[in-house]
Amino acid sequence: MKTTFIFLLLCIFNFHLNYAQESVFSFFEYKLKEGMREQFINGYEKDLEWHQSQKDDWAWVGWFVINGERRGRFIDATPDHQWSDFDRWKVNGAENARHNNIHWTPYVEKPSGSYKSLLKEYSHYQQDWYKKPYLQVYHLEIKHGQGATFRTFLRDYKAQLQTQLKEVSFIWMKTVSGGTTHAYQLFVSLNKLEELRWCENLFGFSETTTKLAQEYSQSVKSNTSELWKYSARLSAYPEAN
Repeated sequence: MKTTFIFLLLCIFNFHLNYAQESVFSFFEYKLKEGMREQFINGYEKDLEWHQSQKDDWAWVGWFVINGERRGRFIDATPDHQWSDFDRWKVNGAENARHNNIHWTPYVEKPSGSYKSLLKEYSHYQQDWYKKPYLQVYHLEIKHGQGATFRTFLRDYKAQLQTQLKEVSFIWMKTVSGGTTHAYQLFVSLNKLEELRWCENLFGFSETTTKLAQEYSQSVKSNTSELWKYSARLSAYPEAN
């Protein structure tokens, strides 16, 4: 009896260790002004150098959207935070804004941002998944009142996703602030474009997956995709400081 109790405690501890810890990403998106791509890249690179000079202990990851309606947009994110981190950033916020204006904001328009929470229990998480050359990104809007059904779908779909995607990382997130609160995202890490073939019919369900098809159709209002290309040049990590 004691052995069983200890085993249950260990299971609960491991569950909380793996899934209860917060993992929040702060995303930013920019439309580059016509003909200003190189000026933006050069300025943003200088801004990352300034962050390093300030001993910034946050990572910054950059991508360009290379297809879909947002083609050409630049997206960056600071990953793997707890919520409390955003209240105690060691970089001076006013100075950061001033250097942004010096280095790269003159070359962009329509800036936006959002906080997204990583849903690790439904994901196939591998360290540094966001550093892969490509991310296939799906944006799903959930029908009002169908959040619980969609979470059930995510739970039931995980094993099939792992098989179809050949064990590459896939990450589910939910928008918490800075967009519709019914928005979820799926990020699939890819090493080369050839691997996009694994994403064909990713949300197509056969007769043997009737339950999944029902959960998906009942809960999902819309689903669109786009491809992001990782920019090592426009990314920085605290271990490099």
